[in-house]
Amino acid sequence: MFSESSSTDNESTRLRGLNQFLSQSEIASVVGDQLGTRFCKRINNQQLIWLIVGMGLFAGKSYRQIFRLCWTSKVLTPSRATLTSARKRLAADLLHQLYLGVVKLLATSPKKHAFGFYRGLRLVGIDGTLLDCPDTDSNREEFGRTSNQTSFGAFPKVRVVSLCELATRVLWRSVIGTYRQSEQMLTLQLIDYLDPSMLLLADRHFGVAPIIDRLLQRTVPFLIRAKKSHLFIVEKPLSDGSYLSTIYLGKNDRVLKRPGKTIRVIRYTHHDPNRAGCGEVHVLLTSLLDDRKYPAAELIELYHVRWEEEIAFSEWKVAMCEGKMLRSQSPEMVRQEIWGMLLSHFILRKIIFASAQKAGVEPVKISFTGAMDVLHARLPEVRMGQAIPRKWIANLLDEIGREQLPPRANRINPRKLKKRSKPWPTKKDSDRRPPKPLGAFINNVKISI
Repeated sequence: MFSESSSTDNESTRLRGLNQFLSQSEIASVVGDQLGTRFCKRINNQQLIWLIVGMGLFAGKSYRQIFRLCWTSKVLTPSRATLTSARKRLAADLLHQLYLGVVKLLATSPKKHAFGFYRGLRLVGIDGTLLDCPDTDSNREEFGRTSNQTSFGAFPKVRVVSLCELATRVLWRSVIGTYRQSEQMLTLQLIDYLDPSMLLLADRHFGVAPIIDRLLQRTVPFLIRAKKSHLFIVEKPLSDGSYLSTIYLGKNDRVLKRPGKTIRVIRYTHHDPNRAGCGEVHVLLTSLLDDRKYPAAELIELYHVRWEEEIAFSEWKVAMCEGKMLRSQSPEMVRQEIWGMLLSHFILRKIIFASAQKAGVEPVKISFTGAMDVLHARLPEVRMGQAIPRKWIANLLDEIGREQLPPRANRINPRKLKKRSKPWPTKKDSDRRPPKPLGAFINNVKISI
């Protein structure tokens, strides 16, 4: 339990201002029964949880520096070895349980938050991303890495697939997998979190029969892009140019005339030469069969809201983590670190959501990096005892509410990369553990005339 954390600890924390967004009682209600004893004599459970969350809030800082940023000088800073040992004793599943209990959908209703819904359906996206983790034997064996005809990739890769509330960019539910597991395989573990009140948006990697069949079984509305090479026979043309067709789960179901599922297909293209994909055929699949209630033109425009999850991943990986790899050396601690980072991202998104409500704008109009900079600048003020937390929170929300973004310009840059230079040869597995030098450098020096 968290009864071990005294009022002195609460007064000595520099994160008192964040208690409204991740309170001690909220943590205790989710995982309190599993924290009956300390995981370390020199750091209590509350400090350990906040240390892991702080790794996302203060990426790039060392363990001891993160601890100092979370707690004042009243609390003795443990050594790096002590903090590492404490993390090893805390199971990643407990952080996952905390993530499931704390992270919630923020848009409450279509009337109050109309920007988060389409005709009464909550907009939810699904997508995946890859994270680099340290190149240790256990991480390589557990997660795997990229490879080609000549060599392996530099670092093991962790695959994370998330359900995102698109209007608030909250990474609501996630699953952590390995590089060898596909996004489609991991997606099947997340579909059970969806319900008929949500509209799922996804790109063409998710437009496969097993996922669509599972969504249809659960009566979850979806709008998913499919590859244009997939065959969808026109069975009933609709007034807006879309048509009804049948999707088959098995590879030979169509040939063997087995029953399939009815879906609606929207095929379209655009003729703007200054936009990417000019003249290309795009195919959208949806379970919203009523063309009068859900016009094809609205759904085509709505599909692009899916990009909000891409921006959420950018916030997480680039803005918060500064584009750096994970720091954990073992698979269990890698998962623990990822759950902590997702919790820290939710704290920031929750603060931005409250600021946007106060400012009367949509949450996506508030700068994520601006909000993070304001939070980093204002957190130390709480420890001085001059600011009451409620007043401090009100001032924080007002300041973040002023960090508004200008209207987003149309995307014009193509999705291409510059060619990378390779001044050094590629490192191979045979170079992983080079022989150690023979003694001190000076002992191996021979002076010649």
